[in-house]
Amino acid sequence: MKFHRIQCSLLAFVGAFMFVASAAAQAPSSGAPKSAVEQRGFTWTEAYEGSGNTDGFITDLNSTFGYIFNAHFSMHTGVPYLFVRPSTSKTGTTAVSDFGNPYVGLTYTNKGPTLDFATSLNGAVPAASTAKGLSTGRATFDWNNHFDHGFDLLTPFLDFGIANSVPDTRYLHHAYTSLGTLAHFEGGSELDLGDKFSISASGYYILPWGPQKIFERGKKSSPGSIKGGPSLTRDDGVNLGLDYNLTRFVDLNAGYSYSTYSVLNTFSFGIELNVAGSLKKHRRE
Repeated sequence: MKFHRIQCSLLAFVGAFMFVASAAAQAPSSGAPKSAVEQRGFTWTEAYEGSGNTDGFITDLNSTFGYIFNAHFSMHTGVPYLFVRPSTSKTGTTAVSDFGNPYVGLTYTNKGPTLDFATSLNGAVPAASTAKGLSTGRATFDWNNHFDHGFDLLTPFLDFGIANSVPDTRYLHHAYTSLGTLAHFEGGSELDLGDKFSISASGYYILPWGPQKIFERGKKSSPGSIKGGPSLTRDDGVNLGLDYNLTRFVDLNAGYSYSTYSVLNTFSFGIELNVAGSLKKHRRE
């Protein structure tokens, strides 16, 4: 009963947020709409992000390089460096720092008059340490599809994808890496509060099927996985996010995620630097 009361109250909160956001979106905008600047050529971003909960505190430094071919196609590749600090209450784990799996992705984007769409296929090479729980020892993939439409200040969105590993998100760095087929869904809205701020609220659901394995990050016991059925990696909950554009090339974000399945509160942060954009600006000057 307690679980259902918490879930209903969270859904009610998200519903109330959407109602208020929709009302705000119908109000006339006092400022001019932002002009979209299409970027071409090489991209390079450096990000420091992380999240913390009762399972521990996990952060990473992420270097991502890419190339935007045109208005539709782009690609990226990179590698994270992870800092894992498991909770002191968890036995069999210890703090570790090491490189994660290198990754590569290809994205197709199409902006239409009624709906914007993007589909991306991402893969990771199992180069990180399985002994430290930073890799499953198998290549992983994630095919994600994103839909959204802007109504003045409000942009509802829907994401769904298929993967063979539970993906980390900006709101949640998991205390484990996993291996097993699953589908993941997220739907919500982003509210633009001007040139600098935006807030978002969404609900998510992870639906696994078949055998699942998890490798605990920071484990100090002999290498191995925890095996189980779909309930091992299943999850659902809500996300709340705040984004702040500090400068043209620096973005800050903070977030909160609540897992109704695991009854887990997670707080997250992120700092992203658009290095390529900054270098191009200095060259033009």
